Amino acid sequence: MSKTNFVLLLLVVASFANAARSQSVSNLNIRVTIVDQGLNLKNVPKYALDVRKANDASLPAQKVVTSFDGTATLLLPAGDYVVSSAEPVVLENRSFTWERPFKIEPGRDVTVELSNDNAIISASTAPAAPRRRVSEAAELFKSLRNGVVTVEGVLGAGTGFIIDKNGLVLTNQHVISETTEIRVRFDKNTAVKARLIAVDAERDLAVLQINLAAFPTYGVLKIAEANSGEPPLFEGENVFTIGSPLYQEKILTTGIVSKLEDRAIISDINFSTGNSGGPLFNSLGEVVGVTTFNIKGKDGSGLAGIVRIEEGAALIAKSREISASKGTPSGELMPNIPNGTFPVETIKTALGAVNFPTKQYLADVKDYQIKYMTPVYKFYAIEKDRIESLKIRNKRNKQKGAAADMFRDLRYWNEYAGELLPVVDILALPETTATAKSMALSAITNATIGFSTPFDLKYKADFAEMKLFCDGTEVTPLRRNKTEIDRDLQSYYKTKKRYTYAGVYTYPYELFAPGRCREMKLQVFSEENIEQPITSVVPELIKSRVWTDFADFRRESGVTRIADRKP
Repeated sequence: MSKTNFVLLLLVVASFANAARSQSVSNLNIRVTIVDQGLNLKNVPKYALDVRKANDASLPAQKVVTSFDGTATLLLPAGDYVVSSAEPVVLENRSFTWERPFKIEPGRDVTVELSNDNAIISASTAPAAPRRRVSEAAELFKSLRNGVVTVEGVLGAGTGFIIDKNGLVLTNQHVISETTEIRVRFDKNTAVKARLIAVDAERDLAVLQINLAAFPTYGVLKIAEANSGEPPLFEGENVFTIGSPLYQEKILTTGIVSKLEDRAIISDINFSTGNSGGPLFNSLGEVVGVTTFNIKGKDGSGLAGIVRIEEGAALIAKSREISASKGTPSGELMPNIPNGTFPVETIKTALGAVNFPTKQYLADVKDYQIKYMTPVYKFYAIEKDRIESLKIRNKRNKQKGAAADMFRDLRYWNEYAGELLPVVDILALPETTATAKSMALSAITNATIGFSTPFDLKYKADFAEMKLFCDGTEVTPLRRNKTEIDRDLQSYYKTKKRYTYAGVYTYPYELFAPGRCREMKLQVFSEENIEQPITSVVPELIKSRVWTDFADFRRESGVTRIADRKP
């Protein structure tokens, strides 16, 4: 090839390259925000804008609509453009519109900010019609709630959130501490077992893994990252969380960031223990923290402490590596709490009787007292002292005014605490005994000086777990719970508060139907001897008592024969 032809070839290639660059596209990023008269920054969601070529009316305008965070993105070739409002935004009797030119250069993204500073502002010609107001957090809640789950451990329930499409769930470590089985619940009808992947006890964080195939509508939450010099969160910003307090599902709670610490976020947001492990969102709906604790003052006010999401970065990275080598966990569904509410009138009738049949709910098994708690017995056990006192009071004052309501708390149980469920809770409560040392000392003093010294009492055992069998087949409980109890026990000449765990496992009442389980056995395992359970047969009297308590519920629910159903 001659030198002249080579030069001509280079010129042709260069011209094609320049033509290609001129046709390359770049990102146009639009953000629409308004500062209201209270100096609050508000994103403008679902707002329509027109983008057209400048000085070229022959080309049609492109339509773009902002998302919930007030942003929109569009790909455009190089050139001069104008972005303008399709309709005005009306806020506080003011109308906002925009007409802003901008330029797209090849290979360079452009950001256009539409705000009070560059808006055309005028008084609204017509007052806005009265309407119900929904906060930005409530709007974001609709799209984010499917990324939040309930985490059920044996010490109680908390919250977690999905951070990875492979089923990784971030929560608090204390939610799953001392737990032999972890369940993750997506909604009231769907729960699966979870696999513990990694723990950071110092930061109170844990990562679980679940099979997301059981949750087809799940969402993965976006973790906030600093970009363009803007921090993920700033003091004074509106924040919100989604959690599961008191076994309620996916409750929205809002607040404001009070202070940012190196490792924590301080906020006035108010949440309960059931919110532990839930996501804290910034005003854009990005996860900036994990809700962990709530410090209450004497007046009931308080501040919430939240672990900053950056503190979990190393744990999340480690968990992704570990989970990749373990495969997908089982997607076997766990049993659910049945629908329906136990009749209030059944409880009132039973507790109004002259003699309540307490012994028909109790069984003494070596080292433990076992209580088979229907809603009737549960309410009686908690409220019996107040009920007996009010019976005496009403009898004494029956001629002097209205009688006190013995059952006022049933409404709160039903509406707020969700306690009137059609289930049976089996409570394994450790019994107490005197220590060998104190019994020996008492015997010596009685023999030498004629009177016995008081005993030093202790718990006979500490609860670890229990199992219920129906004709040799273990029944999966609806819930597994260990609850810490404390009692003032005698210690020689004074009393001391002693702590231990009791077990509370929840089962369907149908198990107690006549003929359903020819033999029902209960096994209780202690922490001292986890290999050798204490086994007892559930007495027929107790099975009959439980079944009788649910007669009204069965009648109201239209339940007929259930004895032949499998457990």
